[in-house]
Amino acid sequence: MTARFPHDPARRQAGFQRLWPDTLLGLMAVLALLPACTALQGIVRSVVLWAVVALLFNSRRVLLACLLPVVVLLPAALYYISISGTPPGYPLWLILFYCSFPVVVGYVRPVLPYLGLWTLVWVVLAGFYLSRPRRVVVGWRARTRMACVAVLLAWIIVPTVQLWRHLPPTRGGTENPMVPIHSRFDRAWPWSMATGYIAARRETRRVSEMARRISHEPIHFDPPPPTTPQVIVLVIGESARRDHHHSYGYGLSTTPEMEQVPGLVRFDDMVTPFDYTVGAVPVILSGYDRLRPGAVPGHDLVSVFNAAGFDTWWISNHPRLGPYDSVIGAYSEQARHIAYTTVHDGIMSSPVLDERMLPVVDHAITDAHGRVFIVLHLFGSHENAADRYPRGFASLGTAYDNSIAYTDHMLAHVRATLAAHGGESALFYVSDHGVRVAECTGGIPAHGDVRAAYEIPFYLWTSAAWQAAHPQAAQTARDNVHVPLTLAALPPSVLDAAGLHYGAADAGLSVLSAHPVHMPRIVHGDSTTNQNVDYDHSHDNGRCHIARN
Repeated sequence: MTARFPHDPARRQAGFQRLWPDTLLGLMAVLALLPACTALQGIVRSVVLWAVVALLFNSRRVLLACLLPVVVLLPAALYYISISGTPPGYPLWLILFYCSFPVVVGYVRPVLPYLGLWTLVWVVLAGFYLSRPRRVVVGWRARTRMACVAVLLAWIIVPTVQLWRHLPPTRGGTENPMVPIHSRFDRAWPWSMATGYIAARRETRRVSEMARRISHEPIHFDPPPPTTPQVIVLVIGESARRDHHHSYGYGLSTTPEMEQVPGLVRFDDMVTPFDYTVGAVPVILSGYDRLRPGAVPGHDLVSVFNAAGFDTWWISNHPRLGPYDSVIGAYSEQARHIAYTTVHDGIMSSPVLDERMLPVVDHAITDAHGRVFIVLHLFGSHENAADRYPRGFASLGTAYDNSIAYTDHMLAHVRATLAAHGGESALFYVSDHGVRVAECTGGIPAHGDVRAAYEIPFYLWTSAAWQAAHPQAAQTARDNVHVPLTLAALPPSVLDAAGLHYGAADAGLSVLSAHPVHMPRIVHGDSTTNQNVDYDHSHDNGRCHIARN
């Protein structure tokens, strides 16, 4: 009889060598599934899709190679979940399509050393694992494995196809059918990135096609556009919430220059329907809220001013990825003069300080002859706020408040240039959205759907010549400062100030209207449970998300 030696060191070492690879593979599988744990459906669908990969290739080495990039991206996925509550997917791709690569790198630069170390550790461990032959995942026959793959794929594909077949009509391209398809996988990290990419790519193409179509639709003005020389400026701010403006009652002096401007009209109840730029700016420019039921695209402001014979300018400090590679770029391409003041003209570049735009703005205003319309797109208080202002404005204690003060300085400069130019002119300023400043952020401002992020500043300044020519409209604006407003009021208000009227424009929404139309103020949260919320009947829940009362 052979004696057994359970404590033989050689035997223990051999057992460890057999167990170690399986332990590493199992740990990576757990880490890969971790971001999917925000919902049961995410875990189930992620496990099923990973099972398809495992059974299809039936190789532990191939499975580990597939898991490696997912594990490497785990810290970024968890950070995104901490902000949005869902794994990365469709909204993230929209942001990435909108921003350039250096801008994204700028966001993650503070944690790059840690990400690099994390990546190095897992690459080394995976390298040891892959350096030797490994066993199959399961010892089943090929026919059995393929049958299981077919069943699992059918469990995924059949309901998805049924959902596709029962989607409502897309109303002439105003809806994206890939969004509800993606919603089936929006918790199933990392597969949410694949479906999110498809949905986001379709969205950017759809909006680009819409902008091209709008720009060629005929516009019939009634009465005809005025011929009086005038300069209309629309300044689109970024990430500035109203309650951090001293002019609206904030304790710190964040708006010292604009508060000294005589005749400035401050509307104190404006809300935006979106808490991110790619949703809000189309509303500012055309009134089109792509998530509002029944909404259809309308004319954008730049195209309308083109049709009225204005010289149109688009001046931006945001990255420019190309004419039709971002939602905002689709609108900017309608202008006759386009100036991106980011590095390398905005192509795959990072933003500089907003003051880089001032020489271009000054040129557009001082050299204006006849009628001119200018859109000025600031980088404002966008993350990271500490990079958005020069040292001379670092006096208020927080980076976010300093960035608000710097935007105030930008507005004061543009207003002074308009006043020096003389004649009829109007300056509109509105922020696209706000951010979480201290709500569930640890004191670091970040995008998020709290109520305060939907409450934005809205200013109107008009020259003495404009007020003399339009005394009733000037008084009406002052009378409407407390009227509840949404961003949908911007296009008709800007057109009203320029004296442009046509059949499709809803003049009743204008802040220059004697009887402005009141409509439900629907805002869109960042999850499926709060996508359409009546702002006037809402509150912030315990997790810092807007919710219905």
